[in-house]
Amino acid sequence: MKKNPGLFKRIKNETAYLGIRTVIGLFRMLPRKAALGLSSMLGRVAPFLARKDYSRAVENLTAAFGNDRDKHEIRKLARETFRHLAMNFTDAARLAVMSPEQIKNICVPHNMDRLKENLAKGRGVIGLTSHTGCWELLGVYLATVGIPIAVIARRMHDTRLEKMLVETRLRGGMKNISRGHNTRDVIRALKDGYLLGVLIDQDTNIKGEFVEFFGKSAHTATAPALLSLKYDVPIIPVLTYRDKSHRHHVCIGEPVEINATGDRDNDVLELTAQCSKTIERFVNEHHEQWVWFHRRWKTKKTVEKSKNAKT
Repeated sequence: MKKNPGLFKRIKNETAYLGIRTVIGLFRMLPRKAALGLSSMLGRVAPFLARKDYSRAVENLTAAFGNDRDKHEIRKLARETFRHLAMNFTDAARLAVMSPEQIKNICVPHNMDRLKENLAKGRGVIGLTSHTGCWELLGVYLATVGIPIAVIARRMHDTRLEKMLVETRLRGGMKNISRGHNTRDVIRALKDGYLLGVLIDQDTNIKGEFVEFFGKSAHTATAPALLSLKYDVPIIPVLTYRDKSHRHHVCIGEPVEINATGDRDNDVLELTAQCSKTIERFVNEHHEQWVWFHRRWKTKKTVEKSKNAKT
């Protein structure tokens, strides 16, 4: 009997969806402390189940820190990334059952005045962020404390999970803009004085340029730089990390310096490089909380790709 790859894929996707729904339901039912304890345990097991992702995390961490850490430390750090990711997934899943006060109580803001002062000018702000810490909680927290925020997000393959995620964002007070589908909404959000959250630390099918990230050439989205230069809006780092007490620190950095020369292509490249370096510094401080199993350097720089990136 011949195998039906289409049927197998549907069964696999359905099983994954039901499994995720079950885990989310369990995390929402349990008290936060119990849910985090369970997810921490699951995160410790994950590297043994997701061997391919674990190996990739070890490979990427070795490339980034191999000169300063031995193999034992690298493997330990790789395992920690899975544990943190599991706990951050738990807090993200529980947003739907948390009150605004509960969300505020587990977050610690730093330098919020920087953000508020720039937003008060009424021209919008580009929030440069990354897949470090619980980035979903970061957005909801900012909306909870009165920051008008919109996020540009990639659509998920499973439309049911996509719906759940978008509903959580909307319920939390955020505006969700699907990447590549609602360009006008991006411009409107900035003109309306929103904080526009943008993640540029993953290698996805996006318009970008090659800039350095942990010593290697990484294809990086140029959207923040393009928008900043075209609409004269600042780029401000808006990042988060989890501490040992499971509080989430919301860190507002200094605006990324913009040195426009009039050479559009070069200005975009230089500003994108600065954005990448800003994220690298933050990841370097909290390296156990970034998604090291992601194929960040999968796109290779070629002459043809470099030309396409500029068109």
